[in-house]
Amino acid sequence: MIILIVGEYKTGKSVSAASFPKPLLYFDYDNGFSSAKFARGKDNNLIVPDYSECDVIPFYREGYVSLNFKTANEADFKRGSAPSYTQLSQQINDKSSLIFNELYKNKGMYQSKQYQTLVIDSLTSVFRLWKENILFINNIPHLRIQDYMTLESILFSQYIPSIKSLHQYIPNIILINHEQMDKDELTGRILEFPVGPSQNMGRSLGREFDEIWRQKVENDRYIWRTRKDGLLQAGSRLHLPDPIDANYKAIETYLKSMRKEEVPQIVTNK
Repeated sequence: MIILIVGEYKTGKSVSAASFPKPLLYFDYDNGFSSAKFARGKDNNLIVPDYSECDVIPFYREGYVSLNFKTANEADFKRGSAPSYTQLSQQINDKSSLIFNELYKNKGMYQSKQYQTLVIDSLTSVFRLWKENILFINNIPHLRIQDYMTLESILFSQYIPSIKSLHQYIPNIILINHEQMDKDELTGRILEFPVGPSQNMGRSLGREFDEIWRQKVENDRYIWRTRKDGLLQAGSRLHLPDPIDANYKAIETYLKSMRKEEVPQIVTNK
């Protein structure tokens, strides 16, 4: 399954994603995995007791960064040294390329683990890094129309196809994202959709996935809405119940039941 989990901040998306089968490879852009190690259910048991079987790759900024309050202009970009976020992005590129290449070439440490799940947490932070890098690389203080076209190419022609191609090696791929709301200026209609590099790209993002679940907290439990919820278009080609508990056990139980129904019954003549 390739799943896009969308939800507001602090609704348990990281914890729910970490409940999927292990070994699990976790690309952590928000330091979100820390919550998976400590979260407990109503029974006071750990929600992810096997978190030690997750290989976490930290892609977030660590350490103190001096704050610069000067308004940026083109001259500042041209004469400045590479800021910390571009250095981080280079590290992300290098590490991601190493992992992906090992999986594709069917050799190396990451391939030998035979991962059952890949989690990318979160796309919101990924997109922010992309924007910051375009500004620095092109020596510009703000994004132009052509820069948004570049972002669109990166997202829909490079990044998502690369992620989807990993599905042949990793059965479960989960991308975590946040929600955005906007008002259509022409119709006045309020829209809810996943965060993207731009609002238009966010509105189109859901079309790229068969499984789009909205995570919420209802009655003190994490749930996934697998059908349209409010103004957000969720959906499931697996026809999962709506709502369903936001953990892999609930999905596994349903999938096992569905597989049994698909097995043809053999009738013998006595």
